[in-house]
Amino acid sequence: MTTTLTAEKLAQRAVDVNVLTEQDLNGVWAEFGTRAVDYEPFKQSLVRRGLLTNYQLDRLIEGYRNGFFYGDYKILYGVGAGTFARVFRATHVRTGELFAVKVLRSRYSRAGGDDKRDLFRREGELGAQLKHPNIVGIHEVVSSGATNYIVMDFVEGQNLRDFYKVRGKFDPLDATRIAADMMAGLNYAFLKGITHRDLKMSNVIVSSEGDAKILDFGLAGMEGAEADEANPRTIDYAGLERATNVRKDDTRSDIFFAGCIYYQLLSGKPALAETRERSQRLSKSRFMEIKPLLDVAPGVPLPLARIVTKALELDPARRYQTPGEMLADLKVAAKRVAEAKDNPALLEEQVKLEGQDDAGEARKLMIVESDHKMQDLFRELFKKQGYRVLVTTDPERLFQRIYDDVKAFDVIMLSSGQLGREALDAFNKLGGDMRTKLIPTVLLLGEGHGVLAGEAQTTSSRIVVKMPLKGSELRAAILKALAGK
Repeated sequence: MTTTLTAEKLAQRAVDVNVLTEQDLNGVWAEFGTRAVDYEPFKQSLVRRGLLTNYQLDRLIEGYRNGFFYGDYKILYGVGAGTFARVFRATHVRTGELFAVKVLRSRYSRAGGDDKRDLFRREGELGAQLKHPNIVGIHEVVSSGATNYIVMDFVEGQNLRDFYKVRGKFDPLDATRIAADMMAGLNYAFLKGITHRDLKMSNVIVSSEGDAKILDFGLAGMEGAEADEANPRTIDYAGLERATNVRKDDTRSDIFFAGCIYYQLLSGKPALAETRERSQRLSKSRFMEIKPLLDVAPGVPLPLARIVTKALELDPARRYQTPGEMLADLKVAAKRVAEAKDNPALLEEQVKLEGQDDAGEARKLMIVESDHKMQDLFRELFKKQGYRVLVTTDPERLFQRIYDDVKAFDVIMLSSGQLGREALDAFNKLGGDMRTKLIPTVLLLGEGHGVLAGEAQTTSSRIVVKMPLKGSELRAAILKALAGK
C-alpha cells in the first residue's frame, strides 16, 4: 500500500536520517506560520533555503535511509558515475569544507566483489601517497565490508573529456598548459615509483582556474587479472604494452597516452582510431597507424608538433624516457610559441629540414666514399639539410658498425667513385641480409660505372642513381629511399 507523503512525514524522514534537525525545521514552520502546510510548498522551501539538495530530497521521497552520509561527510549531490563507482559532492559535517566522495557501487561491495573492493582500496591508498598540485589529493580511504569510499579534493571544474566535447580543438598554448600540468603530475608520481596506467581525458580534471589535475592512479603497477587484457579500464595500455614489449608499470606508456591527449587537444581529432572492438584495441597496427599531427592539423606550431611526435613514438627507446623530459620540452616550446605571437618569423625560422625526422631529430646518414674531396662535398651538402653525417672510406667498417647496432644509421649512401664494384657488392650485401635489408640505401654510381646498375638489387627503399647529377637530385634520392622504407 502506497503511503501519501505529507510535509510532516517528509520532515520526519529527514530528521530520522539526520539530514535535518528540528532546529532547521523550526525556521521552515515559522515561515508558514503552521505545520499544516501543503507538501509542494514545503519541499520548495527546503530546497530554496539550502536545507536540502534535490538529490537528498529525491532519496527521502523514495524512502531511502542510507546514502546521506559516509563517515563525517554529508552527501550533497552526484557529480559523476563510472562502471565501478559514483562520485558525490559532500561537506564535512563539522568544518563545512567541500570534498568529493567516491563510493564503490553496491554490487561490488557485496559478497563476491572482493577483487573490485581490493582494487578500489588500492586506488585510494596509492593516491593518498601523492600530494601535488596537479594530482587530485586523497584524504581518507574506507574499505570495510559493504562500506567502501574514498574522500578526495573537490575540484570546481569538469573533466577534460566533457570540457573537450564543449570546446573542441584547443588553442595551442592552452593545450600545452594542460599537457604540462599532466606531465608535472606524472613526473611527481614517477619519482615516487608510481605510474598511472589508465590515463585518458576522463581522468583529467580541469579546474575553474584552468589547472589540470590527474585522478585515479589506482591501476598503477597492478599485476594479475585486474591489469591484463581482459580489464576494460586498461585494454589500451595492454595493447601498447604488448606491441612494444614493455612492463605494465613502464612510465613511457603513460607518456604515450599523454601524447594522445595532447594530440587531440591540438588537432581536434583522436590520435588512435576509436573503437569498442577489443581485438582492434589490442592490435599493434592501431598504434602504428597514427597520422602525423601536421597532416591532420597543419597549423600546429612545429615545436609543439615535434613534442607530440616524440611522445607517440611506437619504439619506447625513441619516446621521452621520463615525464620530466617531456615537461622540460613543453616549457621551452610554450615560451617559443608565446614569443612568436608578436613575431611569427621566430617560428618560421624553425621550419623542419629534410634531414630531420618528424620529431625534429637529425637523421643519421652514413656515407661510404673513399675520395676525401667528395667526402667534404657530401658533408656540406647534407649537413645543411639537417642530417647528422658520418663518413667511412671502407665498406667493411660500415658492416662492423651495423652489426654492432642495426639502428646505428637511418640511411646509407654508397659511392662507387673510387670503390667501383666494391660499392655494388656492399649494396647487394646489405639487401641480402635480413638484418640490413630494410635500411634505406642509395648507390651512387660514378661516371663510367653505369653498367653496374643492372646488377643492383633494388627495392622501394634501395635506390640506384648515376652521375652526373645535381645535389638536389641526390638529396631527392635519399628522401625517396627514406620514404620507401
